[in-house]
Amino acid sequence: MFIAWPILMSLGFGVFVVGSVVGSFLNVCIYRIPWQKSVIWPGSHCPKCLQPIVAQDNVPILSWLLLRGECRRCAAPIAARYALIELLVGLLFVGAYLTDVIFNPMNLFGNIAYGRMAYHQLLLALLVAATFIDYDLQIIPDEVTVTGMVLGILFGALVPDVRPDPSSAGTWWQGLKMGLIGWAVGGGLPWSFRIVFSKVFRREALGFGDVTLMAMVGAFLGWQAAVLAFFLAPFFGFAHAGWKLLRWMRKLLLGLKSSSRDRELAFGPYLSMASVALLFSWPWLWNGWGREFFDTLRVVFWFLLGF
Repeated sequence: MFIAWPILMSLGFGVFVVGSVVGSFLNVCIYRIPWQKSVIWPGSHCPKCLQPIVAQDNVPILSWLLLRGECRRCAAPIAARYALIELLVGLLFVGAYLTDVIFNPMNLFGNIAYGRMAYHQLLLALLVAATFIDYDLQIIPDEVTVTGMVLGILFGALVPDVRPDPSSAGTWWQGLKMGLIGWAVGGGLPWSFRIVFSKVFRREALGFGDVTLMAMVGAFLGWQAAVLAFFLAPFFGFAHAGWKLLRWMRKLLLGLKSSSRDRELAFGPYLSMASVALLFSWPWLWNGWGREFFDTLRVVFWFLLGF
């Protein structure tokens, strides 16, 4: 085991590098997908001088640091956000590596551990894209979430035990069924809230992109994780919501004009944060109290129905 640690650390560094490269691609997706542009062509270029970014200037994180955040040709500033997203995705990929491989010694060198890691990393990449698009434009494109639903259900059927308990399965049919149940419950819960509270408040209470986002999470992780993520998400958004409320009240008191963005909050980023938190903590959460919690909910549910 001691001899294996240098190998595992090297693998971890490789995972970070792959994650940063994926983050670089996600930067392209975040910018282009909402505008229906191809994420493949044309290649990355400076938005000011329109010159293509050469390969040595397109190394994730490192190129931004070496260029000091400027275009090599015209010295136009390059936002630090690009490098930060690359760093974020690299760290998230390492988090999946730690959760599914390093802290899972029973499957340390098993193919299923690395398969589950890759499965979770795919979900993480989709959540990052949805988060930043929603934060920028308050939309979550179907190109992200519907693609994620299909991939979550498909891979969960092809590799039935790739999902975490209790949505892990033994056959492709059971894996498909678990994915469809997760998709239906994950999307059905926020869809119900959207309908009810939109009628109560007489305005859209929840964007449909949030519905498809949770359907994607359910397809990947199972319905239990999707339900918990939906109810945990507001806690991740409290600080931002309080800050926006204070800004809106300040404008109101000063007689300044406010916009709809002053009163609305993109919920997708916080659904994604809750999903990521559950993804990393699920093995301990489910065995610690999650199993008993959902067993209790099941008993209460059937009791209320009179069975």
